[in-house]
Amino acid sequence: MEPNAALLWSSHDLRAHVWLEDLAVLPEDAAPPLYMTPVPEAAVCSYGWEGCTHLEDGVAAVPWIESTQQITMRWWQKLSLVRQLEHDAEGDLCHRKKIESAPRRAGKSVGLRGGALWRMAVGPSLFGEPQNVIHTGSDLNICREVQRGAWNWAEAYGWTVTKGNGKEAVETDLARWLVRAQDGVYGYDCSLGLGDECWDVKPDTINEGLEPATLERVNPQLVLTSTAHRRATSLMRTELANALTLADPDVLLLLWGALADCDPSDPAVWRAASPHWSTDRERMIRAKYAAALAGEDDPEFDDPDPMRGFMAQYLNVWTIAEKRLVGRPVLEADAWSALYSPAPATAPDAVAVESWFEQGVSLAEAWRATDGTVTVRVTDFATVDEVARQVSLLGVRRPAIVGSSLADHPAWRANRVRIESTSSAMRAQVGELMRVLREGTLRHTASEALSGQVLALRVSPGVDGPRIRSTERADAIKAATRAASAAAAVVRRQVVTPSRYRTQVS
Repeated sequence: MEPNAALLWSSHDLRAHVWLEDLAVLPEDAAPPLYMTPVPEAAVCSYGWEGCTHLEDGVAAVPWIESTQQITMRWWQKLSLVRQLEHDAEGDLCHRKKIESAPRRAGKSVGLRGGALWRMAVGPSLFGEPQNVIHTGSDLNICREVQRGAWNWAEAYGWTVTKGNGKEAVETDLARWLVRAQDGVYGYDCSLGLGDECWDVKPDTINEGLEPATLERVNPQLVLTSTAHRRATSLMRTELANALTLADPDVLLLLWGALADCDPSDPAVWRAASPHWSTDRERMIRAKYAAALAGEDDPEFDDPDPMRGFMAQYLNVWTIAEKRLVGRPVLEADAWSALYSPAPATAPDAVAVESWFEQGVSLAEAWRATDGTVTVRVTDFATVDEVARQVSLLGVRRPAIVGSSLADHPAWRANRVRIESTSSAMRAQVGELMRVLREGTLRHTASEALSGQVLALRVSPGVDGPRIRSTERADAIKAATRAASAAAAVVRRQVVTPSRYRTQVS
């Protein structure tokens, strides 16, 4: 599937964010991710960054892990953890879920282990409640091995370590890290959920086990990591497909790998797909490629096609089906185009304003025609201030209809704009849109903001109205339907003209 261009490394400017400045310089032994979620607008810092002023000295994640575990984290491991721990001005974490994928033997376990220990050590005081780290994965022995790397240090640090098979745990008075089988994650509260090699993890383990366990926790996170595999369950494929759309602002994606149409024989492709590069890694990949080319089976691939197995394991090439569209469109593109009407050169009869979180603000203008149809034009703005200034210039007589979340903004008073606050469920507005489309009373000026949202809107029937299945912005739809309804209610007064046989509508 085609990813959002904002995910490409070339789209990122790490120097624009102080906590990422040091990571903007790519070491010779590193490669940038193929896809990475942009930094959220709300982010102001990261608990992973050494210079974080929102933590006590010495407890930022990256320096804490390097100091306590006596290791030097690789560039990509630092990038992944610093991005994971980005927070807003209130101190709340920006990402509720991290989807991390890289080729085999890249060092994913170091990040899982270090992140778990840091959350146990710092989490209780930072987030104000006991911490539960629940760790599961494709193979219990793999998860156990990750935790086992921390046992000696944890015991020396005074923590309690339980090593019994199936009962592995590292505990303090206020935190614990439990390793559990896929069917054993239920019934716990979860502050940090770890899914290891999720290509072979059942979807229900995450969707009905770990994810619900994070509810009502303070700043919980779910970290799902995996290398590609042709026999992967739907879990990781679905998570990657969703993350590539940027539809969920709470999800952080970090994916190192190659494209499906790459040349698997090219060493440059090998290196670009590897977050960390070394002579040993090149030697290993060269040997694995030669074996795959010769058609030799490799137990690590667990794949009947050796070359496809090589591409999945060492180039991290995922086979991701196109995201299935649920529901049906409200209107097809041709039918929508047929409703085009130019905007009148007069002041609108009504205007409405609505926003979609921090993604923009829509201003809808509506004109009622003598035949009863209403033409709407929607313009997308970045801020409420810009919208208020524009409304003040339109000459509209009636108060602007403004979504309740915007009603208290000082820009209205500053620009002397009268407003009328309103609030209604999205389902109600979509129902109104479908009604005016059905009755044939709506026209539009082909504005990109409204056309894009209407054509992306998908619904399915419900007993009490349409059920909305799409997740894209819909502020233009809400503003347009409100403005259209207000304009349709305008009553034209009859003005007597000099001719006794004619009336003129004003």
